[in-house]
Amino acid sequence: MSNLELNKGDNFIFCVDVSGSMQSNDCAGGMKRIDFLKEKVIQFANEASKYDEDGIDVITFGHQINVIAGVSAEKAAETINALTADEAATQTAEVINKAWELHKKGGYEQSVIFVATDGSPSNRDAVKKVITDITNNVGDEREFNISFLTVGNIDADLQAFLTSLDDDLKGAKYDIVDVKKLEEVDFISAFAGALND
Repeated sequence: MSNLELNKGDNFIFCVDVSGSMQSNDCAGGMKRIDFLKEKVIQFANEASKYDEDGIDVITFGHQINVIAGVSAEKAAETINALTADEAATQTAEVINKAWELHKKGGYEQSVIFVATDGSPSNRDAVKKVITDITNNVGDEREFNISFLTVGNIDADLQAFLTSLDDDLKGAKYDIVDVKKLEEVDFISAFAGALND
């Protein structure tokens, strides 16, 4: 199932993997993973602007974390196309934690976090811990949702790890994770449904 559950009033944060492996060219039409992802993020920002005039927050992650706040439809193409994928690590736990900090700082009722990635986190235990901790701090399971979007042909080991975060995360109070293939996600339909709910 590639449908996303989006709702009016959601706050959106899009986390973009900029590790070097995102240069691999195994996406549709032989595109590089990073270029395919850029197209999707720009499309997402354009659709999100119909809800959220301040724009979405984009966080890039590799061996460092960078927040680009307020990416509106007007700025999306220029901002996103400037991203490069050349970093040495995949700090997935840190980017989820940063998104959680932005959610709390903004005082949002509901945030949806997209983590678009092609690689195994540098520290898998840290990813489990940060998600478990968040589930034990939210008011309910709708407050903070994490959607992993896999980019390109990822290996079976990473797929199994991400699926375990969704289905079998020990100690988590709620299931706040889902996992989808980026190429199967239709953001336009997702927003259309949310705008009409």
